[in-house]
Amino acid sequence: MRRFDLSEWKRSPHLTDLRRTVAGLLAEGRHRTALDEVLRALRRDPENLDGLFVALSVLAQSRTTRLASPEPLTEMQQWSALLAPITTACSACDARWYSTHAVLFADNDVQFQPTNPIGMQCQKCRYTLCRDCLKAQRPTSYTASVDAPEVVAGSCANTACDGRGLSVPVLPTGRPDATPMDPAAIEGVLVVRDGPIRPTTDDALAVVTRFLPLISDDAPLLHIRRARPGTMSDNATRDALARSLLLDLEREGALAPDSWGRSRRMHILAGPGGDGDYLIVPVQKSLRRLPPATPHAASGPGTYTYLLQILPLRGSWATLRDPRTGDFHEGTFGALAAPAESLPGIAQEIIKRFERMGQSRRVMFFEGDYTQEQGLTTDDVYGIVTEGSTSLSPYSEGAE
Repeated sequence: MRRFDLSEWKRSPHLTDLRRTVAGLLAEGRHRTALDEVLRALRRDPENLDGLFVALSVLAQSRTTRLASPEPLTEMQQWSALLAPITTACSACDARWYSTHAVLFADNDVQFQPTNPIGMQCQKCRYTLCRDCLKAQRPTSYTASVDAPEVVAGSCANTACDGRGLSVPVLPTGRPDATPMDPAAIEGVLVVRDGPIRPTTDDALAVVTRFLPLISDDAPLLHIRRARPGTMSDNATRDALARSLLLDLEREGALAPDSWGRSRRMHILAGPGGDGDYLIVPVQKSLRRLPPATPHAASGPGTYTYLLQILPLRGSWATLRDPRTGDFHEGTFGALAAPAESLPGIAQEIIKRFERMGQSRRVMFFEGDYTQEQGLTTDDVYGIVTEGSTSLSPYSEGAE
């Protein structure tokens, strides 16, 4: 998720409702509730600068103050993906913290040289070193007096940068492992932990909220599963596992059809609690809408296999296959659960994904799930939807 530049960090002169609420909660020592209020605001608008300012003011409270609070912050709150834009990460060891310099330097051109900084940064490219890495870069003197002052300095290791070395302020660098998604556009999140024990909701939330811009209120979006041995060993097995579980959720009515085409896979090695590897599969909401004349769920969902075909300039309808493996091209073949009357809309979604090909496209539907056996024949065709069509047509030999 992107970081913000100092020029963007301009505090509003007006006391917003969020600031007023959070200030009152901090005065009572209720840090956890205060940060929850901020996270809810950022959940609605992840790039809200005022919300990020307020979040940093909560996180900037002294460690003693936060520990003595009747409501101390939780790990899940502190490392929420919604706070990724204000996170600072060491370029050498990836240690992470929240630097208050962004707030100090937002209103005034403050000049100071700390004697024991938590980190230093190149003011041009934001190459950053934490305190420990700065010490490692500085040679140890065995002759200097123990009470002799030490000059804290460091050099930028970015060869493409002509900055003047490391100094303060230390500004946010962002977090590359947080996935930027519109929280309101997430239909559901499949959470799978490797191993025989199904994770609890709290376990799943700790992982999901660290990498996706969601909060604990989003627990109903989670679909928690466990993985059998060997089903998360590599990308191919993880993809197969995700496909299977998403199809199950479609059949249960928990996700809209063709969830695989709207998903992304995230493999998290030994989640935040170190309790095992996770497969996180966020699914974006479908843009498809049923025509107004079509009553919602006019018939119960059936199971269908879809297959996309293209019409070359010369030749007949053909499928898209990987030239090395012979498998159908990703996104062109799969199974789904949906009412028959919604198939034309689903087909147009599939067709649109391959519009860059510039060739005529169509989708063939087969009744049942044929994804495990690909011996399809024209006799099995349930119906065909061509590009731009709003109806399902029967198969006709040689149809253009």
